[in-house]
Amino acid sequence: MMTTADAPAAMPDVALIPLDQIQLHHGRPRRRVYEEELAALASSIEAFGLLQPVVVRQTARQRYELLAGERRLLAFRRLGHGAIPAVLGSGVGPEVSLVENLQRQDLDPLELSEALHRLAAKGHAREAIARMVGRGKTWVGDVMVIATLPDVIKREFPAHRRHVSRSLLTEIARVNHEPAQLAMWELAKRGGLTVRAARERRRQAAAERPVTWPRAIAAARRATGVLARLEPAGEPLAESDRDALLDLRRRIDALLGGADAARGAVGT
Repeated sequence: MMTTADAPAAMPDVALIPLDQIQLHHGRPRRRVYEEELAALASSIEAFGLLQPVVVRQTARQRYELLAGERRLLAFRRLGHGAIPAVLGSGVGPEVSLVENLQRQDLDPLELSEALHRLAAKGHAREAIARMVGRGKTWVGDVMVIATLPDVIKREFPAHRRHVSRSLLTEIARVNHEPAQLAMWELAKRGGLTVRAARERRRQAAAERPVTWPRAIAAARRATGVLARLEPAGEPLAESDRDALLDLRRRIDALLGGADAARGAVGT
């Protein structure tokens, strides 16, 4: 006997909706539609039909908003069709569109990064975004950093998207030094930069950058954060470790003394 738990999930209703009644969602993740890919999709639909309906939600009487399937909708328009099979969905538009495109692996790295940032801007924590898209927090962080790339790289990426991977863009974005990023990008455009080489260049760029007070203080905060996790009643402090901590304190005191003396000299 089949129980309620054993029963198959109900299939969603598919309706034929006129194209002129569907508008694109302003928060959709896709920002670029490549002509050659759209032409290929239109040819496939013409030959085999639409294998997956688009997803829409009703916004008013006889008006709909597209949640997923922008390229399929554009291909139908290109073919001159007046209506398209669609599933009536619900939920928040950007979330539905992002998840659908992720499941189809249908966004380029920049579109994906920008979409994740829009979810974060709506108040979703990184952990929630990771659950939403079915990925780990590390993956989410690696993708989100891509949005910090210089504008020139973002503009040029679409022309080189076929041989510049998401992992390579992540390594370039993590350099945090624009001249070094642009130099790496020039190599990447010509296919002369691997992820391993980019990682090594990132380490070199970090080592060569001048040490400033903000960078030094940030590093010190990270170190003190680690020290703060030590249990007071834990492993006894070895004499050599105590000497190392005292030496670190003397160095910090000397830096503060030098800074105070320099500030005093400027004020006289």
